[in-house]
Amino acid sequence: MSATIKNIYAALPVTTRGQPLHMGGDPKGKNFLYCCGQSVFIRDLKDPLKCEMYNEHSFATTVARYAPSGFYIASGDVSGTVRIWDTTQKEHVLKIELKILSGAIMDLQWSDDSKRIVAVGDGKDKYGAVFLFDSGSSVGEITGHSKQVSSCDFKQTRPYRIATGGEDQLVNWFEGPPFKFHHAMKDHNKFVNCVRFAPNGELLLTVASDMNGYLYDGKTGELKAKLNGGDKNHKGGIYGCAWSPDSRRILTASADKTCKLWDATTGDCISTFVFSDNPQIEHQQLGCLWQGDTVVSIQLNGDLNYLDLQNPNKPLRIVKGHNKAVMAVAFDPSDGSIYSGSYDALIVKWDINTGNNVGMVGKGHTNQINKMVIQGDTLVTAGMDDSIRITSTKTREYRDTIPVGSPASGLAVGKKDAHLIVATNIDSVIVIRNGKAVHKEKLTYQPTSVSLSVDETQIAVGGKDNTVYLYALQGDRITKAGELKAHRGPVTSVAYAPDGQHLASGDSNREIFVWDLAKQAVKIQGWVFHSARINSLAWSPASTHVVSGSLDGHCFIWSIQDPSKRIQIKEAHSGGVNAVLFVDNTTVVSGGGDCTVKSWTVKY
Repeated sequence: MSATIKNIYAALPVTTRGQPLHMGGDPKGKNFLYCCGQSVFIRDLKDPLKCEMYNEHSFATTVARYAPSGFYIASGDVSGTVRIWDTTQKEHVLKIELKILSGAIMDLQWSDDSKRIVAVGDGKDKYGAVFLFDSGSSVGEITGHSKQVSSCDFKQTRPYRIATGGEDQLVNWFEGPPFKFHHAMKDHNKFVNCVRFAPNGELLLTVASDMNGYLYDGKTGELKAKLNGGDKNHKGGIYGCAWSPDSRRILTASADKTCKLWDATTGDCISTFVFSDNPQIEHQQLGCLWQGDTVVSIQLNGDLNYLDLQNPNKPLRIVKGHNKAVMAVAFDPSDGSIYSGSYDALIVKWDINTGNNVGMVGKGHTNQINKMVIQGDTLVTAGMDDSIRITSTKTREYRDTIPVGSPASGLAVGKKDAHLIVATNIDSVIVIRNGKAVHKEKLTYQPTSVSLSVDETQIAVGGKDNTVYLYALQGDRITKAGELKAHRGPVTSVAYAPDGQHLASGDSNREIFVWDLAKQAVKIQGWVFHSARINSLAWSPASTHVVSGSLDGHCFIWSIQDPSKRIQIKEAHSGGVNAVLFVDNTTVVSGGGDCTVKSWTVKY
């Protein structure tokens, strides 16, 4: 018995308004790197479903770079730590961990021989360091800055040079090895956000929040030219820049919600890339990457835009996802789609087989999405914004909003009756038909979860008072039908089996019970292998197994026929598993605190 990862539906980079975001590229032009939470994501440029995660940092990651050899990746985090790890093995064996700065690592780069690394960022006594990758021994000093250093680059041709740019508006030039401060370039008058040497080493480009870009000689640091597009210049701060592989063209990313392509020889603007007919704040561009024939920009909401160099008016592809914790998942069998909802109220629709994704249309939830479920051709969602929302799965447009008075904690829908929805809020069970609340049952306890029986005549409600309550549903009214008492902690999840014979319930005391509904008695107990609160339970279509997701980050798959047997999915999601479901009897989908959705293949 085992469960293995099938697909990772990856998170997007975490972005901060007004701060550049640096992505890294594989020297072979196949993969690219970015950071989200405590993870580094390695993604295939062509296939969004091909993804690996490196989860060994103890703090939020900030930047990651491939060594030119391709054998190692160096990644930095907010604690000032750099970890260097192997790329050739699935386990990504650690080469060395180094404490470089007292504050966050903002950027780092390798030398062309993959032996030296320069890392810069924030700190108290220094803002950067140059060191050997295998020992951490110093090979120079990064001095001359008085504030956080946001970017650095290592010239990939001899003679070696290092350039750094910081919030003190300086671009500093270092020569070596050993590397020492040579001079400062003071042409910018606002934060310097990105510095990049051309691949052939002949020029250095620097861009800043002053909306300007300057080109310097790659050997001497002498000012050569300024990006000069006249009325085509950026109208906002420039946060990122990237060179074409032939060193002839430059791409810049700006807060003016555009990217621009420039001629590196003349400094003229060739074209302007736009991302919406009605650009919003979310379309601010914070970084870019040029890998072979693939050009990618990152915007404020985390979306990855694949640019079309021949048609700047529309990206070739927009890759969406989450960069906040995934709180709910649903599966639509009609077209093989997974829906995921996150802490920041974002909903994403994923093709389960290809990983291609799209967002929703219109004004949706304004706060965390707690639950979601498919009902016919609609997606029903429950949120912390005191509402239930109904969205068309065909058009992806938000359709109906049903106010429920307080944050919606539980959600269940009818399958036979396609107009029936049952929800819980802070003190009530609410029956909804045809988009309207038709009955609200006030409770003496606080409900946490709800489930609807297969024949749609019974409702189970999990209570914060350690009890599962059963109610008979007759028309629009509900009447109490029983209480199930065995839990020693608040009940956090309840789920009816598809065959109608059993009910599973989990609690914050990490315990799971399976109940015989005919007898209203415990059938299975002792499932106490999680080490923290149960967040979600779901049944297999055959009613033979239950999957549980917990705050401890693990999933377990439990057997009804043999309760002593279980399959552990260890460390399914760092930060906790918030939602689980069965797609079929051998495929599980989960969503969690690492901002990802994952699918797992189960073998019994």
